[in-house]
Amino acid sequence: MQSVVTIPHAAEHGRAHPGTDADLVRVARQPILDRARRVIGFELLFRAPGHETAQVIDDRAATAAVIVDGLLDVGLHELVGEHLAYLNVSRDFLLGVRPLPLPPQQVVLELLEDQVVDGELLGVLEELVAAGFTFALDDFRWSAATEPLLRFARIVKVDVLEHTAADLPELVAELGAHRPALTLLAEKVETREEFDRCRALGFGAFQGYFFARPSRMPQHRLPSQGLGALRAMAELSATDDFDDLHRIITCDAGLSIRLLRYANSAALSLPRRVGSVHEGLAWLGALTVRRFAMMVALASADDVPDVLLVTALARARMCHMLSGAGEGTTGESYFTVGLLSVADALANAPMADVLEELPVSDDVAAALLTGGGDLGAMLTGVMAYQRGDFEAADVLLQRHPDAERVHREATDWANRTLKELV
Repeated sequence: MQSVVTIPHAAEHGRAHPGTDADLVRVARQPILDRARRVIGFELLFRAPGHETAQVIDDRAATAAVIVDGLLDVGLHELVGEHLAYLNVSRDFLLGVRPLPLPPQQVVLELLEDQVVDGELLGVLEELVAAGFTFALDDFRWSAATEPLLRFARIVKVDVLEHTAADLPELVAELGAHRPALTLLAEKVETREEFDRCRALGFGAFQGYFFARPSRMPQHRLPSQGLGALRAMAELSATDDFDDLHRIITCDAGLSIRLLRYANSAALSLPRRVGSVHEGLAWLGALTVRRFAMMVALASADDVPDVLLVTALARARMCHMLSGAGEGTTGESYFTVGLLSVADALANAPMADVLEELPVSDDVAAALLTGGGDLGAMLTGVMAYQRGDFEAADVLLQRHPDAERVHREATDWANRTLKELV
């Protein structure tokens, strides 16, 4: 699951004119998680105008330097916070951009697969490791040519979809025997079963959509995991009636307590202390309480990684902001669709099966299942933008030229909000 920012792009011989597409190099980021499914880093995937595949450079080292300079203009902290930034690099990049204008303590240089391995490359790797840089080997496959690279690597990334169930354990064992201190990072982990299998094999880090997609395993009944939270969210989304909201919230002691804590927080600065859910509804209003309660229900779901919660919150906020519908019922529908778009991950089941169990309106169901209607069009565009698929997000970008700014604000809001909810 990715999120996106854009950075200035300079032409080879000077700066392009501001305000044109040629000025921008978009960056998608994909989270990297540890064995406890906590975010430990983000891989930054660069998209230059006209190039919709992830690449740090083109054929010229000068362009690589421009992208790195642009990255520094934005700031690594804005992109990854306190986490590590994984940057794809090629042999040409390492030989052509010297010295590297990057902080070694915050980046992992991810050497792309299929590079020519010779004395010149190995010499540069040795020099950069001595300077404090950390190297990862991307899509690693063991061979006589790639074995010398293991001397300099601290992280090895393995595409689990390219290995059979039989040869993956063998590769893990060989790497562990060769370099016990290596961190093995499983790429393209797309289901909970794959995550559990890779963790059992000894992988220490994981990248992919396992935390955001349901199991592929055949199921005869919908699993209970996450359904309680989803039912509460759906029930809350279906009404703005004062009495209905009071009933739903007071049936959940944890939700009631969090609402009272929120109502009495310094952020709201209400003129008097709120002592009951009824008072909270009266002071804050039904729509505000409903939104907060839905977010609390989402955050209370069992076994959900924080990165998925941030993604859902940012998606909901971005859909709402770009809709321009304001704080009324229509605007709340956009927010709700964004929040419920992770329902399949929460329940670990296909979206169609989940929606059969939830009391959602027809327009929300159509948006979540098929991308239908205005709600669905917005959700489809925002989700494409989040994962860095700028071609699929083209309609959204044309209609909303401020989408990049809104995305940044929504992501920042989601990070702050999550701290208040948990």
